[in-house]
Amino acid sequence: MPEYYPKISERRTDELIEIANSSTRVWQLDAINQAKSELKKRNISEKQQDDYFEKIFEEIDIENENIERKRKSNELEKYNVFEMIFIVAVSPFILMRQWRVLYELKLENYTLKFKQRIVLLIIGMIIWFGYFYYEFDKWQKAEFNKESRY
Repeated sequence: MPEYYPKISERRTDELIEIANSSTRVWQLDAINQAKSELKKRNISEKQQDDYFEKIFEEIDIENENIERKRKSNELEKYNVFEMIFIVAVSPFILMRQWRVLYELKLENYTLKFKQRIVLLIIGMIIWFGYFYYEFDKWQKAEFNKESRY
């Protein structure tokens, strides 16, 4: 009989219930049998095991409801003015490194923020492109004026 660490007999009751009711893909058959015999020693009935799983399923359902409620509230959340200004100001840097932010917004159901982010990034790139075009044009005219003086 193989030994497990920690020993099956030293594990908590909830762990034993999970081991005893798992499949052989997760635990070896010997470990499952040891867990079942340990549960019998502790006088844990099938009813108590079923109650444990019902409690776990209820907790999972509550957690799923909380996640769904959060996703619903995320749908209408939007950026404030300062965040918008910041995104426009650093848009080239965001586009160079952090594309995953857009995917994360979409995955977490930030529908309005996702649309705002795309628009703000486009506006930011237009502003940056316009600024560099203006500066380049100004520099080019200055160079042309330098050459025409000679």
